[in-house]
Amino acid sequence: MFSRVPSDVHHSNADATPAQHARVRPKGVGYFRVIAQMGRMRAIPALLTPVLWAAATARWQFGTISIWWAAVLLLTYGALALACNYLGAYVDYRRQVRREGRHATAANVRNATRQAHGGPFDGFDWMKQGLLRPETFFSLGLMSATIYVLAALWLGIFVGWPVWFFALISALMCSVPLWPVVRFARRFWWLGDLAYWLGLGVIPLLGTYYVLTGTITRLVLLVAFAPATFVWLAYQSYGFYSWHRDWRLRRRTLAVVFGPERGLDIAAIISIAGFIALILLMASGAVPVWTILVLGAFPLFLRAFARARVWPFSRQAGIGTVENAINAVILAGLLWLVPMWLI
Repeated sequence: MFSRVPSDVHHSNADATPAQHARVRPKGVGYFRVIAQMGRMRAIPALLTPVLWAAATARWQFGTISIWWAAVLLLTYGALALACNYLGAYVDYRRQVRREGRHATAANVRNATRQAHGGPFDGFDWMKQGLLRPETFFSLGLMSATIYVLAALWLGIFVGWPVWFFALISALMCSVPLWPVVRFARRFWWLGDLAYWLGLGVIPLLGTYYVLTGTITRLVLLVAFAPATFVWLAYQSYGFYSWHRDWRLRRRTLAVVFGPERGLDIAAIISIAGFIALILLMASGAVPVWTILVLGAFPLFLRAFARARVWPFSRQAGIGTVENAINAVILAGLLWLVPMWLI
C-alpha cells in the first residue's frame, strides 16, 4: 500500500534552461548550521536519551554512578548515531544517482531549485543541491564509525568483554537499515525500523546500564521499551520531511507507505503506547511515582504528530514534525532524570 503520488511528480517535464542547472549556495548559512544539518546533529541529543534513562535508573537503584563512564558512553553512542545519519544520507543519494542519473534533468533540477529557495535541511539536501560532495559524507560516516569502534574497544578493556557484545549488537542493528536490500525493500521495510529501535534504543540503554552497574536487571528490561520507542519516533520523524524524495527513491517509511496523514496517526499511537508502558511501570510500583512527571512531555508528542489538515503535506509541516518530535523526546528524558536523580 502506497500513499498518493506527491503533487510535484505530476508536473510537466519541460526542458530546463541552462540557468536552472546552476546550484547556488544558500546565503547567510553559518558553519555551525552546516555541520548541524549535515549529520542531523539536532537529533543527536534525542537519540542519546536511552543513555540518560539508563544512567538515571542506575543512579536510583544503586545510589551512585560514575559520571566519567556516563560521559564516555555518550561519546560512544553519539558517534554511532552520527555514523547512521551520515551513511544513511550517502546511501540515499547514491540510490538517487542510479535512478535519475548524475546529470540534472528537467524533473530533478526543478526539485533542487524548489528546495534551494527554502534552504537545505539535512545531508541529502546538501548533496542534492551540489553544495557538498557525497564522498565527504561517506568519509564522515567512516570516521564516526571508527570513533565508535575505538571507544567501544577502550570501554571493553576497562569494564569487561560484555561491553563488546552490546557494542557489536548495536553496530549490527544500525547497519541493517543501511543495506539497500532492507532499506528499499518492498515488503520487509519494517525490519529496518525494528533494527533502529534495537540498535539506537534498547541495546544502548542495556549497555549503559551494564557499564554503570555491572549487571542487567529485570527492571531495566522493562524500562527500555519507552525510551527506545521515543528514540525511534525521533529518528522516524525525518521521514515526514523527506517523504517526497523517499517516494521517488522507493524507500518505504511510515509517510510513504501510509501517507503523511495516516503516518502521523500511527506515530501518535506508538507514542501513546510508550506512555502507557510507563504508566504500567508506575502502577506496579517498579519505579517511583514521581516519574509521572514524564507525562509532561505527552502534549508535545501529540503536537509533533498532529495530523495535517491541508494536502499536500508541506515541507514546513515536515520540519515542524521533526523539531517537535526531537524536543518531545529530549523533554521526556529530562523529566525522567529529575525524579530518578533526586529521590
